[in-house]
Amino acid sequence: MKPEELELLKRYFPDTAVTTVGEMFTQRRFKLHFKRPRTSKLGDFRPPRTKNGICSITLNLDLNPYQMLITYVHEVAHYDVYQQHGSRVVKPHGTEWQNQFATLLKPLMTENVFPQDVLDALQKHLQHIKASSTADQNLQRVLHQYDKNANTANTLESLPAGSRFATKNGLVFQKGEKQRTRFKCYCESNGRWYFVSALAEVQPL
Repeated sequence: MKPEELELLKRYFPDTAVTTVGEMFTQRRFKLHFKRPRTSKLGDFRPPRTKNGICSITLNLDLNPYQMLITYVHEVAHYDVYQQHGSRVVKPHGTEWQNQFATLLKPLMTENVFPQDVLDALQKHLQHIKASSTADQNLQRVLHQYDKNANTANTLESLPAGSRFATKNGLVFQKGEKQRTRFKCYCESNGRWYFVSALAEVQPL
């Protein structure tokens, strides 16, 4: 990669992982974009739209460096599975993807790249890989400690039962009962019920 491209990566990834991130990019053929925060996902992989087009990977630009690296590897694993299997029916987060995600991530799992608490959580995560790192609440609790607003952010699980709160998209809710890893919440803005992640960042009202 060009020096200016590596400098760009240093804005988003741990310094000690930038070389590996760059190598993953140069060894493959995809577009990489950093997007405004999206509440529904941290990143995504998209196959080419045309026969001669190329794949693309997008990442939310507000992720902390460790979450960014994990999400990047997650999406690169999707790219690799797509290259190996094409349009054949393969589960998005099936065995093929899980194996490739673990293969790509393991060389990065050192104390030079991740803090020890993140490493410990990642080790457990790899034993039972979920479709998204956000589905692993133990891993997310550890990663959230490294967010820029970690000391001021409120998560849904920290609010008392029945509390009113607003989400980033401006909808107003009432906190309901917990259902496994999510809370069933009533949306005052549209009269619907939603299952909201316990770790969702919210604004108490």
